[in-house]
Amino acid sequence: MRFLVARTSSFRDREPWGENVDVVDELRSVEVRGGQVPAWLRPVVHRWIAFSYALKLLWRSRLYDAISVGRQGVWLPILLRLFGSSKRIVMTDVEWPRWGTGIINCVAGNAASAICCNTHVEMERYSRTYKVPAEKFRFVPMAFQKPDMRETSDGGYIFAGGNQARDWRTFFEAVGELPYPVRCFTTQGGLPRVPPNVTIASVAREEFYNQMAAASCVVVPVVKEPLRVTGPTTWINAMGMGKVVIVTEPEGAADYMESGVSGFYVNHGDAEALRECVVMVMQDGELRKRVGEAARKRAETEFSPEVFRRRVLWLLEAGLDGKGGSA
Repeated sequence: MRFLVARTSSFRDREPWGENVDVVDELRSVEVRGGQVPAWLRPVVHRWIAFSYALKLLWRSRLYDAISVGRQGVWLPILLRLFGSSKRIVMTDVEWPRWGTGIINCVAGNAASAICCNTHVEMERYSRTYKVPAEKFRFVPMAFQKPDMRETSDGGYIFAGGNQARDWRTFFEAVGELPYPVRCFTTQGGLPRVPPNVTIASVAREEFYNQMAAASCVVVPVVKEPLRVTGPTTWINAMGMGKVVIVTEPEGAADYMESGVSGFYVNHGDAEALRECVVMVMQDGELRKRVGEAARKRAETEFSPEVFRRRVLWLLEAGLDGKGGSA
């Protein structure tokens, strides 16, 4: 058997998948090209680039027994079925917002053989919203990225960062006036009033993870979204480095950490609970060491690139050699 796998936005690992697997770079094929045009043209140009990318994959698909695509390959399952192909196709890196692509997501999801989701709650939401059978969805946790891993230290400050659906209002309310420096890394505009102990900066990816590696704890404050769960890339990379993570996402985070054991999570928008958790972690160095080490061990066991590759390859092989079931 031979497989084609897309390297995607949330899985940048360049390590080989195996002798029978070829890798296509979805990042370079779609996202990098789409970012090279003026901003006002990007929505239209991006749609055309994604469609032409799927056409190229359709032509290449004749060489493979099964194919895995990322979020930019959403047209491929549709094209395969339109051309009468029953070839197995697995969708990964799924990030479906409520707006904009509902019909395409519905048709693509029903045409796919399996759909990988990063959390169980997304599986239920996507199935219900886009009318895709629940049995098509598989829980495949996101992997930490080895290039983002760093040697760590405990620098005495609180780290927070990210741009997608971050709840800075709740975060600033929670950490304001605490006796700890807070370093916040984001390009998100329209921030609420910034407390005196908080600094805001925009840095490149490498420096972002340098700062994360030296923090005493990592906070991922996110708003509750109707479908997707935001923030896993940040908290999984932090766990991979053995950092204590505090997340305001009780539904998605529960798939990755046991609260109080390998991380912490509180309810969306609960500034008081977030503040209490931050203070508890910052006051207890032994707690940080214990929870951080548990986070690192769980990440290595369940969320490593090697484990992610095995899960996706299993789904590609399923049905081709009599296998079935859950990833």
